[in-house]
Amino acid sequence: MRPWVGRLPRHALVEEGSYNHCTWRSHDHAFTLEDPEAKQKFLGLVAHYKALFGIRVLSYCVMGNHPHLVLVSDRGQKAFSAFWKLVNQRFARWYNWRHGRRGQVVMERLRSPLIQDDRHLLTVMRYVDLNPVRACICRSPKDFPWSSYRHYAFGEPNPLVDDAPTYLGLGRNGPERRKAYVHLFALRYSAQLRLRRPDLTCGPFIGDEDWMHMKLEAWRRPPALPAG
Repeated sequence: MRPWVGRLPRHALVEEGSYNHCTWRSHDHAFTLEDPEAKQKFLGLVAHYKALFGIRVLSYCVMGNHPHLVLVSDRGQKAFSAFWKLVNQRFARWYNWRHGRRGQVVMERLRSPLIQDDRHLLTVMRYVDLNPVRACICRSPKDFPWSSYRHYAFGEPNPLVDDAPTYLGLGRNGPERRKAYVHLFALRYSAQLRLRRPDLTCGPFIGDEDWMHMKLEAWRRPPALPAG
């Protein structure tokens, strides 16, 4: 599909119970999240406020200048937006205090493309886990401690993560699911996900082409005039 150049309202992307791939860039592309302390602070804020706003974190990876989180908002768009506003404001306040600075920390409007279904959710989760591999930080996602990969692949307890439904469907028990998840990262299954994929981060929708076209057309179409 041709890339989407407009900006859809948030309520067009976030629905009650929808899957959304959330990411933002630091101001000036600065590495505001590079230090372990900053990563811990950001993830701590997410963990602290997610229950308050009805947010479930299915997958995450925190890079040096941007985070990736795959979320479900059980209370819809308003709670989703309020959650991110609070988390990002609190993180910016902490970061500026920590570094004796003022000004903007988050550079851009949060991206939150809507994911079509469980199949595409699993694709996005793997893409998120492979971020440090694409950035040549490590050779395998198991070597990066700031993601949900080790929770899903090895069963490491992670109170931040709410197990994704699509993951639970990979097997009848924990060992089966973990083995199946690791298997999905074999090169023959994940080669395309080891490349940068703007279609999984920058557009408003992630899914089959017909589904995305239908969603876009619904917002391009002018509202019907009332009869009479």
